[in-house]
Amino acid sequence: MSSISSKVKQSVVLAADGQVQSLVAGSAANITKANIMTIYGQASAADAEIKLYNEIGDAKTASALIFHGKFGTAANEIMEFNLPGAGIYANTGIYADVTNCDFFYIIGTF
Repeated sequence: MSSISSKVKQSVVLAADGQVQSLVAGSAANITKANIMTIYGQASAADAEIKLYNEIGDAKTASALIFHGKFGTAANEIMEFNLPGAGIYANTGIYADVTNCDFFYIIGTF
């Protein structure tokens, strides 16, 4: 009998700005290195935005912006951003700045 093993994981769901985290031994921990493959979000109103920064903390340094997605014309619309190849690489951390989003999470290797 064979088993499937994969390093692909889902982050903890965020409903506000903050550091993107994963569960490690049952506790949330900041993701420091990741290949982001997919980003999911649900709009709470029109013109939802998800910005991801390759950094720890809320500085939102323009040069650290690694993803900026806009979507939705109304509340409760779901968006899935599938990123080609190995995705977007973050090597410091992932800070999320969300606007008009009920929630979002990422899928990737970390």
